[in-house]
Amino acid sequence: MTMHHPFVRARRRRNVLVDLSSTGLDAANSQVVDDALRAVIEQPHLQLVGVCCSVGADAADTALVGERVDQVVGVMEQVRRDYGLILTELIAREDQDLAIASGSGLRNQDELLAVVDDALDDACARNRFPRPSVTLMTHPIVPAGAPVRAQSSVR
Repeated sequence: MTMHHPFVRARRRRNVLVDLSSTGLDAANSQVVDDALRAVIEQPHLQLVGVCCSVGADAADTALVGERVDQVVGVMEQVRRDYGLILTELIAREDQDLAIASGSGLRNQDELLAVVDDALDDACARNRFPRPSVTLMTHPIVPAGAPVRAQSSVR
């Protein structure tokens, strides 16, 4: 018989983000995404707090970035409908190949943040979903010895 004492601390839940970068968010992959999210949600010691996604191979194309952000917010809204969880974190990752190919490093980061920010506003309004906290993960190309700022948040 197991006794539960009021002063015994329960096991702390760990916050988790699911990486959606490797799967397409179209109808063909919806079951894969659903299974991944359910696997995390059903773990008693894990707490799903958000998702991570790639902003695509061509982050300069605002329509493609907007479409990707809209798809991700759609997944977040689906989690809210199916499980009653409001995901509050979104990590948008710039593809490394894009950063290297453009050679721009941090110069285009402000443009990309603005595109993601606008797309997120539109997607959240369209899906009636509360705006999540956003972190942009980049792969900057920086000269040797220069300080590196690897992540920026959009609020």
